[in-house]
Amino acid sequence: MNEPALDGKIVIVIVTGGGVGLGRVMALGLAARGARVAIMDINRETANAVAAEIEAASGAGAAIAIGGSIAIEADCASAVAETRDAFGGPHVLINNAALGMRLVSEDFVTDPPKFWDCPPEIFQAFLDTNIGGPFLMARAVVPHMIARGWGRIVNVTTSLDSMMRGGNMPYGQAKAAVEGASASWAGDLAGTGVTVNVLIPGGAADTAMIPDHAPFERSALNPPSVMVAPVCWLASDASDGVTGRRFIGADWNPDLPDAEAARAAGAPAAWAALKRKAPRILP
Repeated sequence: MNEPALDGKIVIVIVTGGGVGLGRVMALGLAARGARVAIMDINRETANAVAAEIEAASGAGAAIAIGGSIAIEADCASAVAETRDAFGGPHVLINNAALGMRLVSEDFVTDPPKFWDCPPEIFQAFLDTNIGGPFLMARAVVPHMIARGWGRIVNVTTSLDSMMRGGNMPYGQAKAAVEGASASWAGDLAGTGVTVNVLIPGGAADTAMIPDHAPFERSALNPPSVMVAPVCWLASDASDGVTGRRFIGADWNPDLPDAEAARAAGAPAAWAALKRKAPRILP
């Protein structure tokens, strides 16, 4: 496997899950390749812990911690400003933060809630965080990326069946919105040097999103580490020109050169095949 160097790249990584999970593992993996990482988390102590872990492995100045909510516009703008003050950039945004179904019900795996069981205020919170947050963060970083002529936005969504199956409202549907947004943003940014892609584990991952009492072996879940190789490739110059795609971490073969692994693990983001069948009404 090629290991693209990320020296000089600055990555805003939104870390959720109490210092564990996909965000933490991606942050550590990016830092190990040479990126300086800004970790934004609504829990400042969690962000501090991950930043300290990165600095212990990669040296002083390799990471900063930022407390704030991606659902608040001012917090998103402040996160970008803090990153610019500390490092310059940012070059890459990993939109990873999300509310999970445990907010709706701790028993969502064994007793999936119907959509009408979701309180309106919880539904709104999912919209504000899971789709509003990626929008606000992307909106805050894109002008800096366009001015530089290079940038990366990586949106973490979910498997397509998770978007559509019953008992997964509003998590799956909010992630579907991010999936569609990713394809749309890629079109808006065409020709700017800024790319937008989707990265998913490829099924349930072994994170705090899944309660400990879920009735299956956690060893059968995808380890968060499946995200590291593809996210590092997406954050590097090696992925120049790749945009509007979705990549499945579990399908990424680390024994292949990264370009080959990307071809095998990638497909168009959103529902490009369906779009081709729809009548064209607007330009």
